[in-house]
Amino acid sequence: MVDRNERKGIEMKIVVIGGSGLIGSKVISRLTAAGHEAISASPNTGVNTLTGEGLADVLVGASVVIDVSNSPSFEDDAVMNFFQTSTRNLLAAEGVAGVKHHVALSVVGTDRFEESGYFRAKIAQEKLITESSIPYSIVHATQFFEFVKSIADSGTEGGKVLAAPVLIQPIAADDVATFVARIATQSPVNGFMEIAGPEEFRVPELIRMRLDSLNDKREIVVDPHARYFGAELSERTLLPGANPQLGEMHFADWLRSPASQLAPKSSQTAVPSPTSQTQLKENEFRISEVTAGSSLRLGDVAVFNVGGNFCATDEKCTHMQGHLSDGKLEGSTVTCPLHGSQFNVCTGEVLLGPAKQSLKTYRVIIEGDIGRIEAASGTAGKTATRNA
Repeated sequence: MVDRNERKGIEMKIVVIGGSGLIGSKVISRLTAAGHEAISASPNTGVNTLTGEGLADVLVGASVVIDVSNSPSFEDDAVMNFFQTSTRNLLAAEGVAGVKHHVALSVVGTDRFEESGYFRAKIAQEKLITESSIPYSIVHATQFFEFVKSIADSGTEGGKVLAAPVLIQPIAADDVATFVARIATQSPVNGFMEIAGPEEFRVPELIRMRLDSLNDKREIVVDPHARYFGAELSERTLLPGANPQLGEMHFADWLRSPASQLAPKSSQTAVPSPTSQTQLKENEFRISEVTAGSSLRLGDVAVFNVGGNFCATDEKCTHMQGHLSDGKLEGSTVTCPLHGSQFNVCTGEVLLGPAKQSLKTYRVIIEGDIGRIEAASGTAGKTATRNA
């Protein structure tokens, strides 16, 4: 059933917790394109659900909150503390603000992974949501295409990938974002819904396809007892139930798309990756979270991936302060979502009015999977430099 706001095209204020990550940034783009006021809320924008900092202010006037955030640490006690504390803080603030719909992204089969501390924490998070007074929708997603390589890396021993021959039905991050954005503008279901990709695979087959696309020649060893991020699997552990909503993107098509060329190693993954435990500083971001042709808001700075090179400018348009990370990026040109001003994100130059003043640009330093924003460099844009 379509919500009245969506049906009439009424703009809503929708706050996205974790809005600078892989899924969050895509959700914001879709909501903004649909005419809603989509706000990214994360420590980089002054909102910290773990401490409660900034929550009251960002939720003023919000109709919907979408939580796609993830714990910075996957140690058992730390991840439980993150999901319980942040969810309690968020739900309490939503109650005060009068939020009408809480949307949370979780994982298909969460209740089947109780041997994992991460999934015990997700179960605790879901319990808090279902027992709160806030109307809710919890979206259970299968594993993302973007993290198939992480499955291989997690199962690698002695240069060989050990993989259990069980079924999996992965989904593209773009399809996840589309579902989440759509659900956020509909009436709360006060329950769970499952989303998955359009086709099933055996895990070894899926890994082989991904590694071949990367020219990765690692041998895959089929082992019924091989663990999946530490958990032993049965035939259907990773599959959704009988009637999931299905994404449109097929894995083979995704492998041929630009989105697969810089697939994330960690981020808002349906199953945690060990590489995501590194704490980021305020001026840092994960390279893997900003795929080719996408952007990310980092405080007052917007980061753009231009064909594998990273450029950074002021986040706000010099005309009427529109958020450029929410704008459409085509090549090195970004279009402000408010009034259509266009800028070259690598030089800061105005390409099309009504804006007249160029943007400040920033140097991006890359070290492994971490990008770091340096001081403003005027309007002499620089692409990323990679340190050995």
